[in-house]
Order: sequence, then structure tokens, then C-alpha cells
Amino acid sequence: MEIRSTLHSTASQEATINSFGTLSQLGELRNEFKDGITNPLAALVSDEIYSMLRSNDLLNEKSLRDYIIRQMFLKLKADGEMRTGEAIKALMAMYPYLQFDTIRKIVYRVYPTSTRKSMM
Repeated sequence: MEIRSTLHSTASQEATINSFGTLSQLGELRNEFKDGITNPLAALVSDEIYSMLRSNDLLNEKSLRDYIIRQMFLKLKADGEMRTGEAIKALMAMYPYLQFDTIRKIVYRVYPTSTRKSMM
């Protein structure tokens, strides 16, 4: 089952990466995600389900933002025209309230261990 989920996530990542346009379009796309116009989880969830989750405030906005940042970073790197530092700086221009190191941690999923307990 783990292999299947890995294959599925890889296919989802490719579909999401391919949905992004050029660097100049990423800023517009970010605003559409923020306003709820576009479904950033289109490879994973239908637009109807995404709208329902968003309207009922069932999405963690910070996690959704981090997911979008990771996908944009992968797109910038997949084009092959940008080095890692340049891609992070381009993301900093879109998210001016985030520092370089914060975006780096989001992209590489470097988080402190959580002290929160699971609900299960």
C-alpha cells in the first residue's frame, strides 16, 4: 500500500506541477488560490469538494499555503532555468512576509517536532 501511495503522490505532483504556467503567471495563480478562485488541490480533490471544504473552513490555510509554495518551487526548478536560491527568492517576492530561511524550510519540509498530541 505504501508503494501505491508513493506512485499516486508522484503522479499527483506531476499533474499539479504541470498545471502551473510560467514564472510570470505564478503570481497571478497565487492570488487566485488565495481568493479561492482556483483549486490548488485539483490533482487530489475535485473542485466541488474543495469549495465545500473551503466554505466550511475545513482547510488549514497555512498547510495549503505551504503546499502551494512547494509546488511552485518544484515548477521553478523543473523548468531548469533557476537555481535553488533564485527560486526561493522568486517565491519571496510572492510572499514578502516570509523570510528566505522560512521558505527553504517549507520547501524542504524542515519542521520542528510537534508537541501536539494526536486526536486518535
